[in-house]
Amino acid sequence: ALDSSPRTAGLCLLHVGRRTYPDGGKHRAILAEAGDSEEEIGRTTALPPGFSRGGVVALLELGDTRPASLEERSTAEVQSAACALGSDMGRYLTEVKRASFLKAPVAMRGQPGMFSATVPRAALPDGWEVVVGEEGASRAAAQAVGAPREGPRVRQTYG
Repeated sequence: ALDSSPRTAGLCLLHVGRRTYPDGGKHRAILAEAGDSEEEIGRTTALPPGFSRGGVVALLELGDTRPASLEERSTAEVQSAACALGSDMGRYLTEVKRASFLKAPVAMRGQPGMFSATVPRAALPDGWEVVVGEEGASRAAAQAVGAPREGPRVRQTYG
């Protein structure tokens, strides 16, 4: 659940909750309709070995968030990209520019919506340029490294 404010753009952590969203397997049907085999669906919907629910599992770079009509959300392109039916999505679309699993999951309790979290620097995936310090409300979203002795503080979304 992302809000529409500009502060959601930038780097965010992805938290996977312990409960499974009860979509009745609709996401699997959308992937199958896009041509994925059952083996591909199983592989792409599973967490990596050693990862489990109930923690931060990935680092995302988010782009713009904008409102979208039910008609737009229900297009094949959007439903395929979101892996959800337009009627099951929220009213906003957020671009995911890139995503990488962490080197190791970080167990933590989730919270509704966006919230601040800290993960060890060693857990960050390779190949991500992270920046320390920006003033203002977007600081938590833009900051991905934090002080040398601390892990990064990043805005986080749950899934």
